[in-house]
Amino acid sequence: MFKYNFNEEFNRIGTSCYKWDGRKKFLGYPDVLPMHVADMDFQCAPEILNIIQERASHPSFGYAIYDGSHFVTLSEWIWNQHQWKISPSWCLYSPSIVTSLSLCIHSLTTESDGIIIQTPIYPPFMEVIRNNKRNLLVNRLKLNSNGNYEINFEDFEDLCKNKNAKMFILCSPHNPVGRVWTKNELIKISEICLKYNIVIVSDEIHSDLVYKPNKHINIASISNEVSQNTITCISPSKTFNIPGISSSAIIIESKILRNKLNSSLDKFHLFLPSVFSVLAFESAYKFGYNWYQNLMLYLENNQSILKNWSIENHEYVDYRSPEATYLGWLSFKKLKLNDAELKKIIYEKAQVALDPGSRFGIGGEKVL
Repeated sequence: MFKYNFNEEFNRIGTSCYKWDGRKKFLGYPDVLPMHVADMDFQCAPEILNIIQERASHPSFGYAIYDGSHFVTLSEWIWNQHQWKISPSWCLYSPSIVTSLSLCIHSLTTESDGIIIQTPIYPPFMEVIRNNKRNLLVNRLKLNSNGNYEINFEDFEDLCKNKNAKMFILCSPHNPVGRVWTKNELIKISEICLKYNIVIVSDEIHSDLVYKPNKHINIASISNEVSQNTITCISPSKTFNIPGISSSAIIIESKILRNKLNSSLDKFHLFLPSVFSVLAFESAYKFGYNWYQNLMLYLENNQSILKNWSIENHEYVDYRSPEATYLGWLSFKKLKLNDAELKKIIYEKAQVALDPGSRFGIGGEKVL
């Protein structure tokens, strides 16, 4: 297997980088080590970069179209990685996962409807619900005695039954706690959604970043009935560290749901990709497998380093290695500090920028 050097340093400052160039504007701390934004400080896979550079050498950047070949490549990747057979005809282009979530909310619900999420959760889940003036319904994940997060199914069903819920936005694998939902968990939650006619929108952007022996299962693959009730949002941006390219796919078997989403894409004129978005999308899934394999080995080693550090500092911090994602979910509850006090220590003494757990909703307090 070809080896890649993930230790090679390079300077991102001065590249309009949100993570590095935005420290003073967004954090008020211009010199902290920014670990608060979920992108990796690794160079782009050369297999992707070479193709982008070749296209960039052409002197024209007019309007772009796509012939759907990147959806064929996506379907092959999903089958090889997750054994879920999809048709390229089920796929729609979208600039990003969060854009897709907002489109789903706008297209399939009204302002009086409730939308269920599971906290602690990636903050934009809450933002897109509130910004679209829908009712935010929180199914708080339970932290068991082993330090694992679990679904409170009783509360979830109660929300479906009694709170005018019309949609459930699933995060699978879950960001930030790093859970890979088991088949039994996915079956149970999909059965509840079917029972109460709740549409499932599944964000599976971290589906490739899963550590053995865990196995990601696409919730839409459980059965045809579940597939007809599910919208899956996926992107190469996390797996291949290309979020600035802005390219993702919405996978919808149901023709009725797909037509509604397609109408919204037309309405907001979001169907036209940039010259590079589809090109990078296809290049990643077509040529990036070896880079991806090397990445997973590197991330596993990073998780081991963080785990060992947490063991050495167990009187201050608790950390459980995630089943998926490259995120670290650290608990500082032992320090008995509020979020403001904790942030001051992390930012000013350690000079590291971390996201306060309170940003992730109920259950995220005093965790970073």
